[in-house]
Amino acid sequence: MNQTFTLFEYLQSPVWVFDIHTKRIIWANSASLPFWEVASHDELTSRDFSIDMSEAINAVLNNYLSLFKKGETIKTWWHFSPNNIIKKTLCHFSGIPNSDGTIAMLVEVIAEESSLRRELAFSGSSNLALLFDDTGELTSVNTAFTHSFGNHLLTLSCFLGDSQLSHDWLNKARQTGTLKAKRLCWTGKNHYWFTIEGKWLEDKHQLLLNLINITQDKEQQHKAKYNAEHDPMTGLLNRRGITKAITENQLTHSAYSLLFLDIDGFKLINDTYGHAIGDKLLRAIAIRLQDEVKLKGLLARFGGDEFIVHIEHRDIANPTLFAKQLIKALNRPFHLKEVGELSIGCSIGTSNYPTDAQDIETLVTQADMAMHRAKLRGRNRSHHFSPDMADALYRKMTLRHHLTLALEAEDFELYYQPIVDMKTHTLKGYEALIRWHDKELGQVSPAEFIPLAEETGQIVPLGNWILKMACKQLARWRKQYDKSFIMSVNLSRAQLQSSLAPTIQALLLRYNIPPSQLALELTESTMLQEYDDAKQCLNDLASLGLELYLDDFGTGYSSLSQLQDLPISTVKLDQSFVQGEHKGSQAIIEATRAICEKLDLKVVAEGVETLTQLQYLHECRFDFCQGYYLGHPMPAHEHEARNFSLLNSYANCGDTPCQIATTPDIEHNTKRA
Repeated sequence: MNQTFTLFEYLQSPVWVFDIHTKRIIWANSASLPFWEVASHDELTSRDFSIDMSEAINAVLNNYLSLFKKGETIKTWWHFSPNNIIKKTLCHFSGIPNSDGTIAMLVEVIAEESSLRRELAFSGSSNLALLFDDTGELTSVNTAFTHSFGNHLLTLSCFLGDSQLSHDWLNKARQTGTLKAKRLCWTGKNHYWFTIEGKWLEDKHQLLLNLINITQDKEQQHKAKYNAEHDPMTGLLNRRGITKAITENQLTHSAYSLLFLDIDGFKLINDTYGHAIGDKLLRAIAIRLQDEVKLKGLLARFGGDEFIVHIEHRDIANPTLFAKQLIKALNRPFHLKEVGELSIGCSIGTSNYPTDAQDIETLVTQADMAMHRAKLRGRNRSHHFSPDMADALYRKMTLRHHLTLALEAEDFELYYQPIVDMKTHTLKGYEALIRWHDKELGQVSPAEFIPLAEETGQIVPLGNWILKMACKQLARWRKQYDKSFIMSVNLSRAQLQSSLAPTIQALLLRYNIPPSQLALELTESTMLQEYDDAKQCLNDLASLGLELYLDDFGTGYSSLSQLQDLPISTVKLDQSFVQGEHKGSQAIIEATRAICEKLDLKVVAEGVETLTQLQYLHECRFDFCQGYYLGHPMPAHEHEARNFSLLNSYANCGDTPCQIATTPDIEHNTKRA
């Protein structure tokens, strides 16, 4: 006995030496006995394995022997059947010199199936062998294959499902000696995926196929691929899935449209009934959209309450009409068991390939822009992309970036427009108006950047800067001219927070300004949005002694009872009525004055541009006026340069209001801060 074998006696795992030529175990350690279900070494070494060994297994072992001679080792799962008990084990096979100079096979059992759970995915996958003759007839299979798949397979062409491929494999194996493939194959009863390694046995003119069953891996890959490309909630394609599908479909160069759908009012449903109901509604929407799209195109949930529809023009000749059809379908009420009927709207944007763009990302972006344009135009409608939308979006993105930089650098300036007391013909005060001149963009209108700041939340720090600078300028003028006039500052709805009153109080103390000399202007919609919260904030501001102005009166949705309930001291009539030339405008002017007189509110007329307008307002007994005729918005230093004409010119007008010195028109319609 080779003394090297005894070195393995004390290993706890089963180890034995197998003579491939005689088909016998010539040595085994004690741990091998229970594995082979025998009581002694003699019982094990006397067993002749050639009696039950198939040709396939014999071919596999001969192949192993050739590998051992090259110094190679093998680690694989193997099926053993001692006393007809099937044992699946992970084994390590290597060559070891025998006493007669031949190479024997050293077998070490690394673990049995029951003790190596982490490698269970491979436990039924390897040690599968098929042996075919040179015509492709199956001559032998090993026990592991029969145990897993039965004995129904007859030929290589049946296994591959292709007689020509069977012929090609046999020829290739004869010529090259080996072949490798991954393929879905027929086992006689079902299809399975296998990794296949073939070896041509030249001496016997046979093809030996060693198989690894990778079906489970393939199924997991397919499941992972499906999950990666589908929305788990609705089962529809997701963003990645539809992008891939469109990319593959685009190879045909067929013209198509992308429809970008956004559900109108979905957030309200989520906020009202909760996300669980929102999710159920999304699933119901997906089902209804599927019914409409069916075989006409592709449907995907793009994210949140957004969906994408891809339709080829050869299937849908009129995408606009199809979009209307989708809107009509979604306008029908949805019935959910928990809440009853729910109604929604749908805004759709469309873009076309290849006329609008030729890459998917751009087409999606364009359809998204068009969808937002549909929302701006009233919702529950569709709109097609046009190049001006891209220009507008680029402008908006550029402005947003520059606005951020300007906020960090405080790169703004305040202009001040005078407000005139119509009774005393004196200066009542100024309205602070923000101006922004960007080095790259030039003069940017407040009408453009203020809504953007409100949208991005930048209006709060911007508004705080305006308040600080206006108070600072008012303090300087109070000290320089010893005059008591009012500085009015516009507020945004976002600024009406509980911290606003303490912030303003701190500014008043810092700059030593009497509260009565600071006025805050808010629009009707600002005051009446979230009315209760706004009212509390306004009451806090009024308690400081500040003046509160209702700006742009007549353009919002004021309720007189609410206006009477709010601590407002002054109403500013919108300039559209002052500048209107029809009788309706005059009626509104006179009615506003009458209402404010009854409510004990002062009135400022905005947008006075002509002497005729000023005289009419004087006849209507308006308290104050403001507009280009009386003075353009100017920076502080220009007002200071004209301090005497600015402060005294009204006093010299007598009973006839007159025009004060003005600067050239900076820009129209800029009254907004």
